[in-house]
Amino acid sequence: MATTSEVAVLIVGGGAVGSVLSMELARRGVEFRCIDRMPGPAGESRAIALHARTLELLERVDARLGRRCLDRALRHKGYVMHFVRDGVRSEVRPGLDYTPVQSRYNCIMAHNQSETEGFIRDFARSEFGAAIEYDTRFVGLQQGNGEVGARVVHTDRGDAEETIRCRYLVAADGINSRVRQGLGFSLREKDYTGSFFQNLDIFLNGFEDWTDHFHYCVGMDHFLMVAALPGGHFRLLLSDRGEADDPDVTPQQAFGRLLDQHYDGVTFGDVVWHSKWETWERLADTFRKGNVFLAGDAAHVHSTTGGQGMNCCMQDAFNLGWKLALVVQGRAKPELLDTYETERRPVAEQVIWAASSLHDIFMAHGKSIAAREQAMFEPGYTERVVNTCSGVAYTYRDYVAKVAEADGMDGPAIGDRAPDVDFEGGGALWDHCRHPDYTLLVMPGGGGGDAVRRLEERFGAVIRAARPPRSAALSAVYGPADGRLYLLRPDGYVGFKCPPGHAELLERYLDDLLNM
Repeated sequence: MATTSEVAVLIVGGGAVGSVLSMELARRGVEFRCIDRMPGPAGESRAIALHARTLELLERVDARLGRRCLDRALRHKGYVMHFVRDGVRSEVRPGLDYTPVQSRYNCIMAHNQSETEGFIRDFARSEFGAAIEYDTRFVGLQQGNGEVGARVVHTDRGDAEETIRCRYLVAADGINSRVRQGLGFSLREKDYTGSFFQNLDIFLNGFEDWTDHFHYCVGMDHFLMVAALPGGHFRLLLSDRGEADDPDVTPQQAFGRLLDQHYDGVTFGDVVWHSKWETWERLADTFRKGNVFLAGDAAHVHSTTGGQGMNCCMQDAFNLGWKLALVVQGRAKPELLDTYETERRPVAEQVIWAASSLHDIFMAHGKSIAAREQAMFEPGYTERVVNTCSGVAYTYRDYVAKVAEADGMDGPAIGDRAPDVDFEGGGALWDHCRHPDYTLLVMPGGGGGDAVRRLEERFGAVIRAARPPRSAALSAVYGPADGRLYLLRPDGYVGFKCPPGHAELLERYLDDLLNM
């Protein structure tokens, strides 16, 4: 017999996006369910890169969560480029350097996707009792009267059917999203023709090159990545024109033929995991229809080059989670949810640019090596692509309202990422921000006065004031100690800023945003 239930938010898909969104809703006390058609968490790791912005967001949630990932991950400083042309090898060390990135995490952390997702799920379960419902398959939905009715089947209960009524549904069910297909979202599509991909996680013997860098090995007709992973084994990623897909060729033979072109004396040990896949560029024309949202791979997909995919997907969830919570709880106006697509779709386009431009350099099989090297070292290219891949370049400043009084103020602009700062006397700015609400940052020098106390009284349910100490490091990033105000969003971006003595501007902004 079919059953019916109600919940505020239904998340379809329990991978990276669903895990983060579950955590973000749970820590804000929002009633939700997260379902996944699989019998349990994935054991393999398609993604292995954790970039700076994702690590910053995990640390902002809870220092223990960030530390758990860091304790397990391997810190990579960037990429070494290896080229072979007519049998002659050449190198660029490093070709992409992440150490100048303006973040505590000026690196790429090599960390298995299965473990990253597992750490997030464990944290959400132990701290908030949140869990993902596996063996639950999404079948279809209907929208109307301000709600969504989703039909699901519980395969672990003899295919028992259930209709889940929810205010909002989030499709986090990947590139082949049944939610997206069922609602007829249109996509911008592009295929990376002429490229075939395989992964091989394997132990290597005799690999004596840097293990604190990813290695991109490029020939006229092939690409091979070599990266050390936690656990002592390596991730090899291969792209060619299909030669390695010969059924008479073993994965070790296929990968070994390419590895031998760039290294001498490296042999294979035990295989951990092998997979084959295709890659595409996909971008949904809209991320929302009614009360249904697309997030992660359901909304955008691109080449694996640069390792941005899982990171961008998780950051979708960080952006959407706090907005859903405020609206569901009646604390913010529904229009806040319109900003999800406004902000995240341009970021998806930036990610696709970085991935596709790197793909065109390293996997443009048949294109001359000289032409590809020239494209890579165009002035400013490597810096731009590093800052984009790391996530520190993402900004919403072009998609948020401007404040005339803030023109000319130094420090992060409205819509920019709010960087952490280590104080000279100990502690850090984010020590004041590890909570699920807005942070009202009252810079030293002004004290805030009655205007700030009024803001705290009126909006205290969603805003927590922080008065950091005088600090040269703080002033260097956020401007002089003159009492200026910054409103930091729950996802770590600047929501508003104004000069000292203009707290009424912030109050008007909050009046327009919130129901308080």
